[in-house]
Amino acid sequence: MRQNGISKFAAIIYIELLYLCKELNCLLEMKLLLSVFVFCLLFISCGNGNKIKIPKDVICQDSMVEVITDVHLVQASQRMGIRMDSTDTGRFTSFNYVWKKHHITEAEYKKSLDFYTHNASILDSIYENVLNNLSRQKAELLAQKHLK
Repeated sequence: MRQNGISKFAAIIYIELLYLCKELNCLLEMKLLLSVFVFCLLFISCGNGNKIKIPKDVICQDSMVEVITDVHLVQASQRMGIRMDSTDTGRFTSFNYVWKKHHITEAEYKKSLDFYTHNASILDSIYENVLNNLSRQKAELLAQKHLK
């Protein structure tokens, strides 16, 4: 008889544990749903809806792509010892060529570069286009070389 009492007690505890587990699962599901909801809100709030406004005194993205492309070409030519033109007397003259070509000053370039450096997603997009420009120019040069 005592064993029968223990069995009833064990059954009651087992049922209570099942009920408790069911409530805990429900709580865990609620916490999971709440976490997913909060994550979605954060994801949406950080999305493209909050576009970064580019100040008027910053070079626009498309122009910046062209400027940075030329800056990298100047840097590469300097490393290779190639002068941009006959008036090129050194390091700073080559960059002056870039500033004149794009009708900007070095200060405007530096300010724009600083702005884009602090906005990595925009800078990433700019550099993707810079790399495309450099690859295209390389392909054009190689094609000209093969035609000769």
